[in-house]
Amino acid sequence: MNKVIATLLFAVLTGDSFAQETHSANRFELEVDPIAYLLQGYSAHGVYVYGRIRTDLGVFGITQPEGYGGNDGFQVKTRGFGVKVNYLLDENERWFAGIGMGYSNNRITLQGTNETRNQNVFGVGIHAGYRWFVTENEVSAFRNLYLAPWCSVDYNHTVNDVSFTAKKYKQHPVSFFPTVHIGYRF
Repeated sequence: MNKVIATLLFAVLTGDSFAQETHSANRFELEVDPIAYLLQGYSAHGVYVYGRIRTDLGVFGITQPEGYGGNDGFQVKTRGFGVKVNYLLDENERWFAGIGMGYSNNRITLQGTNETRNQNVFGVGIHAGYRWFVTENEVSAFRNLYLAPWCSVDYNHTVNDVSFTAKKYKQHPVSFFPTVHIGYRF
């Protein structure tokens, strides 16, 4: 089984390494995370692409669903910023993987008492995803519009611990974050 996984990983990482690039080496992209807006938040990312390297600077904010991080009875509003560096794994610029880091502030409210505390978190992690372009038609206005489902596994370091009168809030050191971005390639 390990040989099959290793063979598939090798094929994905090297399969397109000899192909020529078909897009401009330097350009900008913009992305938003619609899930953040659904969770009473915001998301905006500016991306600079140089060859197959994508550098993403972004800001975000969400109201986390209760219990998302394993802490029932708390309302958590998160806002922050981050940077991600991706490598485009194929010549069509669909598959990508990379590393990222971010800094966020959690405004944590214990439900029922309305006690509120702030917690600052520094996170680093790895991520991977796929970009699905809406159309391949070169004359379409939507040819550079894409959806990018991706997920990350992050290590979270809390700058300060948070305790309440009746209960303690615990930030888990490892988190899994799946999402989807909508983007446009200029």
